[in-house]
Amino acid sequence: MSKSDSFVSVAMVTANDAAIILPTLHKLYAYLKESFVDFEIVIVDQHSRDGTAKLIEGELEGCTSVRLIELAFPVAFDVAMAAALENSIGDFVVVFSPGQDPVSCIGKLVQQCKAGSDIVVGVASQRDSLPYRMFRPFAGHLLGAIGYDLPRNATNLRCLSRRAVNAVTQAGRFHHQLFVRMAKTGYPSSAFAYEQLALRDRRCLASGVQDVLRLIVFNSTKPLRWMSGLGMAMGFAVLLLAFYNLFSGVVKTGHLDSSAVILLFFSFMFVTLFIMLAFFGEYLGRLLDDRGEQFLYSVVYEKNSSVMLDENRVNVLNDSEAREPVLIQTGRNR
Repeated sequence: MSKSDSFVSVAMVTANDAAIILPTLHKLYAYLKESFVDFEIVIVDQHSRDGTAKLIEGELEGCTSVRLIELAFPVAFDVAMAAALENSIGDFVVVFSPGQDPVSCIGKLVQQCKAGSDIVVGVASQRDSLPYRMFRPFAGHLLGAIGYDLPRNATNLRCLSRRAVNAVTQAGRFHHQLFVRMAKTGYPSSAFAYEQLALRDRRCLASGVQDVLRLIVFNSTKPLRWMSGLGMAMGFAVLLLAFYNLFSGVVKTGHLDSSAVILLFFSFMFVTLFIMLAFFGEYLGRLLDDRGEQFLYSVVYEKNSSVMLDENRVNVLNDSEAREPVLIQTGRNR
């Protein structure tokens, strides 16, 4: 089988994965070496405490094109993966989850991406609780309203073209929004069905609600408008109720005790008010987070493979659709 000329970067995040990292790295390296002329493996370690980084360091002397970036402290997965994307220089970047995604799907992902889909989203069967499955359609409508459209049962597996990676990493802030930003690039996307090596933990209703709230609050101002509209609607309802109480004694002959109705209505109003205040508090937290001067992540060190490729090797993109051949010196940053 002939090797592909495309330069592929495989980006993955590790966090206390000492039990699975070496078998995964060996399989990944063997597959990439057999399938691609030029490739790299970019590993961002979340300051693991079980020696994951040390195990990867031991493989740098025997494996080419492996880069290890250890963070100074654990961060959100979106931020860690953004660090991997920022440091990837391939024409196609595959977001890979060790222990879950099979290495054999990388070539198919790249082929599908080269066929016209700048973003390919992995789709696999998931173990979901019954309440989560019932909540999923409603959550899909909410996320679709903010422009976050994903295939059903989407996983973290992705394949992005170089222009999609550039579009995602240009803004520079990734907390709670990396995958949403991928969906909002405007580039063509498609789904890739596969079977995971190990299923994720069963997703429950509580985690689903938390994820949906996090996504809509941190990635759109539409919920703020929804709450404002709800407040206006309730204000008009109070006005109508006031008119009703004012003229009910004149129009009707009997005496109407409206105190219970007013008490119930204002109780509902207080509930609505507190919901609005909760959203306002979330947006204030978002503003404070964006105004903070701290770095999103900090790198302790970066180590590369000691076995380097031939400096005269080049990567010629002659099998990418609708592109001119580009001459790129291997190992040189873009």
